[in-house]
Formats: sequence, structure tokens, C-alpha cells
Amino acid sequence: MIESLCTLLLPLCMQLASPLPAPPLKSYNIDPQGITISGVSSGAFMAVQMDVAYSATFQGVASVAGGIYWCAEQDAEKATENCMKNPAAIDSSIMINKARDLSARQKIDDLHHLKNHKVLIYASPKDEVVKMDGGLKLQDFYRAFTPDSRIEFLSTPETAHGFPTLDRGGPCHTGRLPWILNCDFDMAGKILSTFYGLLNERGPQDLRNLHRFHQHEFGDAETPLYRDGWVYVPTACAAGAPCRLHVALHGCQMNPDFIQQRFVSEAGYNEWAERNFIIVLYPQSARDQRGNPYACWDWYGFTGEDYITQQGSQPQALMKMIHRLRGL
Repeated sequence: MIESLCTLLLPLCMQLASPLPAPPLKSYNIDPQGITISGVSSGAFMAVQMDVAYSATFQGVASVAGGIYWCAEQDAEKATENCMKNPAAIDSSIMINKARDLSARQKIDDLHHLKNHKVLIYASPKDEVVKMDGGLKLQDFYRAFTPDSRIEFLSTPETAHGFPTLDRGGPCHTGRLPWILNCDFDMAGKILSTFYGLLNERGPQDLRNLHRFHQHEFGDAETPLYRDGWVYVPTACAAGAPCRLHVALHGCQMNPDFIQQRFVSEAGYNEWAERNFIIVLYPQSARDQRGNPYACWDWYGFTGEDYITQQGSQPQALMKMIHRLRGL
């Protein structure tokens, strides 16, 4: 009875449990050829940054309502005026050359790894927060390194800014908290099937397999990270079966300070993960006084000039989590 009630009221149940100290993140039998990443909004920019910086680790990336790599050029004003409001004016060659320079200086992995990646880009013409041209510029960027046959661009359904789902969240055409959109479209399923091919049928998530873990061992206040993160571990994966790993990054105003754990429980990844041997990692960014009041992932450089490289504090923290899950 209690479990049934929590199925209906999952965010509340998780919120009530959160004051208890979280255990450390555990290790599992992760297939190194099955590691992928996705994100929405600021999480989309960070997912791309991670995919480029650690291209030897990841096999695929999905950007939902994001834009081109190094879009802001470590300039908060450019982030707003260029990347969000007027991305059509961006010269993609600048970002392509930036990646090549960082690779040549060994600040990111060799870009030749990107030729084997699968890339999914979603950008809506109705998005008034990050205009659709940002996604088109990201497509230009990946075309410099990845064959067209491995890049998919989606512009439907036409939604507001946020993460589309089958039946969770707010109105599809209204961009506001919780930034999860009830659009009768399974974005999580589309992402995972793009990376992993034909999947077993979607099923219910098992609340017993959604685990909170303490994040501060992976980064300090300068990183910044929220106190806790979450990981969904299917029953078979917990028992030692070989499993793939997907990293799902929230957007601005989507960490627990703003929407509790709704992205973790409502985005739709867990329903696919349970029957398809996929562990889903949900890291959580934190608000920061250096110019990040909305708990965005750092896509505009508030943590320093290395924010897009392997020396960046948030990229390093995310990789530490991935290494822990792999037992490295």
C-alpha cells in the first residue's frame, strides 16, 4: 500500500526522505562501449561539452533545447544575446576551430573519436528561450567531425522550452517551471533508442531502484554541485549483469531547489532503463554566487575558462561519478 501511494506521489516521497544522509555512489558492471549522455537547456550545452571533452568515453550525445559547443565564449552577455536570442548570427567555424585548438593542446580528447558517435539534436521552432537556430548551429558543429548519417535533427513536436514527455509535467506549449512538458512525446525513449537501437517495451519504474547518493565527494563548493544526486539502477544491473550507462542532465531551475526531484522521476528515462539494462545517472548542479542563481550547468564560464575542458570543475566531477559507477 505504501509503495503504491509513493508511486503516485513520488516527488513528495523523495522529498520527505531527503533529510537523511545519502550513501556513497556504488560501482556496477558497466559496458564501456555503452556510455552516453543527454541534457536539456543548460544540461544540453553541458552534455555537448562533455561529449566533446571526453569523446573517448562517450558513444553518443543528445541535446534538447540547447545550442552549439562553446556558444557563449565564456561571456554571460553572449550567452543571453547570441546563444539564446539570436543564434542565427553565430559563426559556427569559430566554435569548430576552438574545439580543434583544444584538442591539439590536449585539453580535450582527440576529436577523431566523434566520427563514431551518435548525435541527436532537438530544437523547437516554438522555443522562445533558446531559439531553434541554436540547434542548427550545433548540427553544423558536429558535421565537422561526425558523418551526417549519425546525426539526427528533430524540430517536432513544436513545444515550448523544456523536456517533452508522454504525460508528465506542465502544458506542452508553456515554458515555465518545472520545465517538464506534457507533450504526448517520449523524448527519453527517443534518446535511448537512438543510442541503443531496438529496446524492450517501456515499463513502470521501480522505486526501490532509484537511489540517492552524496555528491560532495566528487566536488567542492567551487564546482558547484548540489548536496545529493540520483541514480536509477535496474534490478538486473544491481545483481551484476552487464549494463549500459546513460547520464541525464537537468536544465536551469530544475535541481531540487526549484522542482524537488521531478526531473529524476518524470523525465521518462527510468521506465525504459528497467527493462533494457541501462543505469541512469542524474547529477545535480547547484546555485552559485558567481553568476548562477538558477543552478544551471556551466555553459558560459562562471567557474573559469576551463569550463569546457577536462580541467573544468564540473566536467571533472561528472567524470569522477562515471568512473565510480564503472569501478575505476
